[in-house]
Amino acid sequence: MKGKWRFWLSLVLSSVLVFASFSVASAYSGESRSAPAASNESDYYFVQLEDQPVATYKGGVQGLQATKVTANEKLNPQSADVKNYRSYLAKKRADYKQWLKQNVKSTRVIQEYSLTLNGLAVKANEAEAKRLAQGPGVKKVVQSKQYRPLMNRSHLIINTMPAWKEGYDGAGIKVAVIDSGIDVNHPYLKDPSLEMPEGFPKAGTDDWLKFTSNKVIVAKVFSPDPVATPEALGSHGTHVAGTIAGKAGYKDPTGLAGGTLSGVAPKAYLGNYNVFPCPDDEPCSAESIHIAAAIEQAVNDGMDIANLSLGGTATPGFDLLVEVVNAASDAGMTMVIAAGNSGPGAMTVESPGIAEKAITVAAVSNNHFFGKSITVTVDGEERVVPVGSSDPGGKVTQKVAAPLAVVSEGNGLGCEPIAADLTGKIAVLKRGSCTFTDKATHAKEKGAVGVILVNNSSGDPTLMSVDASVTIPMVMVTDRDGAWILAGKSGSAVMEPGPDQEFTSTNDSLIAGFSSRGPTIHYTLKPDVAAVGVNVYSSVVGGGLSSYNGTSMATPHVAGAVALLKQAHPDWTPQDFKSALMGTARDPKSAPLPLEVGAGIINVGKALKPVALANPASLSFGKLNKKGAKSEGTIRITLKNTTKKRQSYFVKPDRNITVKHNSLVLTLRPGQTGTIDVAANTLSKSEGDYQGYLQIMSKDGDMIRLPYYYHIGK
Repeated sequence: MKGKWRFWLSLVLSSVLVFASFSVASAYSGESRSAPAASNESDYYFVQLEDQPVATYKGGVQGLQATKVTANEKLNPQSADVKNYRSYLAKKRADYKQWLKQNVKSTRVIQEYSLTLNGLAVKANEAEAKRLAQGPGVKKVVQSKQYRPLMNRSHLIINTMPAWKEGYDGAGIKVAVIDSGIDVNHPYLKDPSLEMPEGFPKAGTDDWLKFTSNKVIVAKVFSPDPVATPEALGSHGTHVAGTIAGKAGYKDPTGLAGGTLSGVAPKAYLGNYNVFPCPDDEPCSAESIHIAAAIEQAVNDGMDIANLSLGGTATPGFDLLVEVVNAASDAGMTMVIAAGNSGPGAMTVESPGIAEKAITVAAVSNNHFFGKSITVTVDGEERVVPVGSSDPGGKVTQKVAAPLAVVSEGNGLGCEPIAADLTGKIAVLKRGSCTFTDKATHAKEKGAVGVILVNNSSGDPTLMSVDASVTIPMVMVTDRDGAWILAGKSGSAVMEPGPDQEFTSTNDSLIAGFSSRGPTIHYTLKPDVAAVGVNVYSSVVGGGLSSYNGTSMATPHVAGAVALLKQAHPDWTPQDFKSALMGTARDPKSAPLPLEVGAGIINVGKALKPVALANPASLSFGKLNKKGAKSEGTIRITLKNTTKKRQSYFVKPDRNITVKHNSLVLTLRPGQTGTIDVAANTLSKSEGDYQGYLQIMSKDGDMIRLPYYYHIGK
């Protein structure tokens, strides 16, 4: 795998950034993308210098005060201390650039960093790259990798109504969308009532101010293409933006969606930090150095929250974006990141979602879906079956009535050329292992006039991304309807053209099959929370609306939720928001496993007024050796009483963890903090994963809970 980065887009498979790193004293190590064919081919590298960036500098340089903010503060890039320390870092970078000029003359400096990273991005060939670490003050050199785009009613599931009823709508909160741009002219993203905040708009050039509005207050692009602009060419970022902050009361012009639409935080401001300036129908990639620069710029611009619906395969060793994400959180910007679409296997949570200080988001199903109905007859029994449609290819453009042909070879997946003759028949295939386009293409090659795809997980059928080259209709049925079709001896189906319609569903709150599972490659607990990421209906480029699936779609629900909480609690830190959302999350309808959904599905109404805040919000004991000890790997929790009255908290561990006796009951005054010591109980445990929840309950019965995880093994 070449470490290509992609959005966690609903309709597209994904993978992402990996870094090959080498330190000052060592050779290349870790996983790298393909080496250049010749040593004179250039690539991008990040040179990390030894001093701490502004966000994490705690002092120590004579005459320069610490710039790392304390609790309840947000980094101010304009403060005298920050300016002085940035000047110091700039001089160190200037010394390194002078060394480059004298010793590695053909390299080119692309970007400089000081807030969340300290160093430079350079372009160099392979031979030159090996010399970059020899310069003054170098801590590490990492090779940049490429990222690619990954690709209504959900408010009921995440319970935003209590916040809305109290008047919280995200007003004044600034959310950075680090994505493929935002369609500033989309009516769902227009709000004449908003006033431009002081110091805005911010754009890379005066000409790019046309990509801003009183809603989208930043327009910047991060790309090696000299003619790239912040304009939204692909729809992924616009879809994300609509979920975060689409206008309340918006009516679908097509009439497909019943009722009205709204983003989670409809009055929030949006920042367009475009790292994927390319159309939906073209391959798109972004270098990690540019994504890091976008995060740094968002901090510098004073964004409160950043939404990153992207990710990539996590590998051991230094991870540049994890460093940046954690530093940005330290600077006061809440980082909300997609877990990834590589599930359902274990250890599939992607980078930078593995970052400790991020809020990493899994996806669960919605309570509606969009599609059509087809008529299916099996062994003489006729049923009208709701199905998921295809786009842009595979549409039902004319009536098709034909017998069914269940494909059994190749496990019925259709991922390889099919031997059976399907002439004049509708092929029945199973979902999984390859693209929808591959399945439809193989069926058409053998004469099929249509395809019915059986979903491979519980829940509703979804919209499928099928290449326009596919000219036969392709629809998806549920696993339950599919089981009925597959069990029959004979059958037929009728597909007829017509507009999609909205179906209500009771299959909500189920973990999505594609949602990446934990633990991380470091045996830490991720994801943190879950939100709706299936059949999410939101804005797309050009003024329309579309239904997407993916952890990309779940993530902006959480970013919007943080905007509501930020408005209600302006003094909370990024970790406070994380604690509130995790501590009050609810179980999915499927089994509540922390390695699948973290703390559970966010409950905004509960998170608005938690009975306490816990730090850390989850307990990752890591990989433990089986020694027969009763407890191992103690973690101290700091618990804060966030209510206005004295509270007694009762701590309820389960059999896999132990709590020190003096921590089982904790009495705190309003605003007071106390500590709880928790250890993994490894006594008589066999090798394997252990997960569950630590419950902390008030005398009145209000509860928060913390997910925990550890692995016993060699």
